[in-house]
Amino acid sequence: MGSLWLPRLIAPRALWIGLVVLLGLAGPVAPPIAHGQDTSSRRETTRQRLNQLEQQIQQEQQRLQKTEKEAESTQEQLESLQREIALREKLVSTYQARLNELGRQRSRLRDTLSTLQTRLETLREDYRDQIVHAYKYGRLHDLALLLASRSINQMLIRARYLRRFATDRRQQRSAIQTAAGEVRSSREQLAAKRAETRDLLAEARTERTNLRALERERRQVIDELRARRSELEQEIEQKQQQARQLKQRIQTLVARANRNEADSGMEAEVAANLSASFQANRGALPWPVEGAVTTDFGNQVDPVHETTTYHPGILIATSPRSPVRAIFDGTVTGIDFVPGYGTYVVIQHGEYLSVYSNFSTLSIAEGNQIEAGQIIGQSGTESEPRGASLFFGLVNRSSSEFVDPSGWLSVR
Repeated sequence: MGSLWLPRLIAPRALWIGLVVLLGLAGPVAPPIAHGQDTSSRRETTRQRLNQLEQQIQQEQQRLQKTEKEAESTQEQLESLQREIALREKLVSTYQARLNELGRQRSRLRDTLSTLQTRLETLREDYRDQIVHAYKYGRLHDLALLLASRSINQMLIRARYLRRFATDRRQQRSAIQTAAGEVRSSREQLAAKRAETRDLLAEARTERTNLRALERERRQVIDELRARRSELEQEIEQKQQQARQLKQRIQTLVARANRNEADSGMEAEVAANLSASFQANRGALPWPVEGAVTTDFGNQVDPVHETTTYHPGILIATSPRSPVRAIFDGTVTGIDFVPGYGTYVVIQHGEYLSVYSNFSTLSIAEGNQIEAGQIIGQSGTESEPRGASLFFGLVNRSSSEFVDPSGWLSVR
């Protein structure tokens, strides 16, 4: 197993030199972060935020329903207005057609009246000529016409003709006068109808204009309501997304709280089984991760290349992202990256340092106070330098040398 990573490993001295630098820099550390930091408090805060979001979503949905009802009502008003406009359009068309027909009737009556007036004027001129002739000659002309008859029979015929002619002229003149009066009356009635039709047409056009203005207003209202509805839908979607994220966050916090409770129990159990002195716990320290040792401490011989390489700790094969725990109370004095080992963490336990490397994630920071059994991160995955495994080593500060950690860990 060791032969798989040894050819890729940069000299182990790089790790050792890094640790020596960290030893030289070790000094006062920051105050510890409370283990299992107020997960319950954060969960409660998240629940409160979720409740607020759900209330906001409910309010936004109510506003959306109200907006949709307003939009439906306005749409109905718009459709009613459109029907009214169509009716007014029809009335305008009807009144305009009627007005045009009245105009044509007036034109025909004007022509008829002009003809009658011409005929009446002709009769008047004839009558005037007769009067002038009668004034000049009296009734001598008619009498001469009668006396010039060759016989009594002819005279009687001429007398009847004169009477009939006079009667016909009077009747014709009376008929023309009556017709002219009727034409004038019809013109007056036609003018009244045209005036009435014009008024109706103007009224219909005004109503149509007003209705069109209302239609534009309703369309604008509908557009505004639709835009508002779209905004509300987007806001609701955003808040629902936030709510889903908060619910997921709560589930994460609950799971973390459960893990923390289990971890706290494990930490308490580990702490109860350990002595206060690190050195006094030799052979009883807990393992940093569950797994099997695949590479031991010390010189390792590559059977293929027949080379010997010094391995400053042990390599423990484990499942990807397994929890890595501190073996004893201490202070995080260094976090860094070394090629071939990945990210490593150094925890100081008095005169000894525990070294962990090949993490996928870390849950601690430099300067933190760590308790025995506390999770400090997760082991590597296949993408890490050592794959799904954890490197673990121990350093004696007084000699600045790595020591075999196997004798310090509990027997399994």
